[in-house]
Amino acid sequence: MIDEIDRQLISFLQEDARLTNAALAEKVGLTASTVHERVKKLEKKGIIKGYIATVDAEALGKPIMAFIRLSVSSASTDYSESRNSILNICQTEPDILECHSVAGEDCYILRVRAAGPADLEKLLGRVRCSAQIIRTTTNIVLSTLKQTSKVTPVS
Repeated sequence: MIDEIDRQLISFLQEDARLTNAALAEKVGLTASTVHERVKKLEKKGIIKGYIATVDAEALGKPIMAFIRLSVSSASTDYSESRNSILNICQTEPDILECHSVAGEDCYILRVRAAGPADLEKLLGRVRCSAQIIRTTTNIVLSTLKQTSKVTPVS
């Protein structure tokens, strides 16, 4: 279980993972060594999974973001085989940023980045050939109003 101090530490680290233990300690009113121990415990419990740099995809040559919805054949005799095919393509395609198994009309939703329409088309072709996919629906993002990876802990 986490307490209010842990929630604050998580919040501050999600805002800026480069904060030092001393800076965090000042924000939460503890010593740097106590903060260090608390953060290590959060990491050990798997609550803090890692630290990443948020980058500008457009500046890296990937201005197109799209969501691809996949429907997999229900005639497939082996669900795990189909799932493994999707997992394999997700692991081998660096432009697939996320893959979610979903309930509803579709089976999976992918979030992808591409350099241009031709690259997106090629990626779609590889995805379509990778599993027993019966339909894809692609939505190209025109603009992003909000994007965050921050999760607010339950009180």
